[in-house]
Amino acid sequence: MSQQPSGWYDDPSNADMLRYWDGVSWTNHTAPKKSPTLSQSTVGLPQQTQPGQVPPDRTGAPTPTTPMPQGSGWQTQSQSPQLPQQQAPQGYYQQAPANTQWMHNIRTTADGVPLASWGRRFAAWIVDGLILAVVGGIISWAATPRLSELFSELMTAAEAGNQSRLVEIQNELTGPAVQFSLTLWLVTTAYCLVFWTTIGATPGKMALGISVRRVAEPGPLPLGTAVMRRLVPLAGQFIPFLSLLDGLWPLWDDKRQALHDKVASTQVVEGKQPRKHG
Repeated sequence: MSQQPSGWYDDPSNADMLRYWDGVSWTNHTAPKKSPTLSQSTVGLPQQTQPGQVPPDRTGAPTPTTPMPQGSGWQTQSQSPQLPQQQAPQGYYQQAPANTQWMHNIRTTADGVPLASWGRRFAAWIVDGLILAVVGGIISWAATPRLSELFSELMTAAEAGNQSRLVEIQNELTGPAVQFSLTLWLVTTAYCLVFWTTIGATPGKMALGISVRRVAEPGPLPLGTAVMRRLVPLAGQFIPFLSLLDGLWPLWDDKRQALHDKVASTQVVEGKQPRKHG
């Protein structure tokens, strides 16, 4: 069964609001059907009314002598797509009228899906980091047994006050430490690739209600795109400033992309990604 298109629909829980449907589920993005400042607008109104003349309707509603504006972007209910009965909205609006600036302030992808905020992306990163610190740390520690042996010897030498042995152990730690870091990075990469290519979201992103997709189309990432998305974090292992810059870049980017998003042509959006049908 084909997915219903993403767009603005009548909010099932509030008849005065619109809610954004991301093609899979309802998002948290809502907007009023009428501009909050429309009643104060004087655009298009005559300066004075003649005696006996009925003043224009300041709510913006069409009158019997005022034709419905064409090309406004609003679509009638008869043009609404048929969504499942339990989720069916009352109306469908592919885009808002040009004067509804409060809706245009919501940044979206080229096909209208709202972009995730930097705050939600950061919170998702924290959740994923905690998961990987525990799971990845255990796997990496088990994969580098020499590291645990050296730490044990280090504690013994420190208690005995054997300074020469402490220096030897510190020199020996370099190799196992690099192995531990590489193993942890591989575990992190596998974690990301599996979730990005199957459902488009790591557990952290799922917990925050966001996901990653290609700029050109929705859906989980192809393997090649997912691998490209890991290149900048790999370089950040050797250039700490690059890692910091990558994480902060969405704060000022007009498409809310991090540097790794730009390399892979991906964007992080609100909601889930539609599953691919075989």
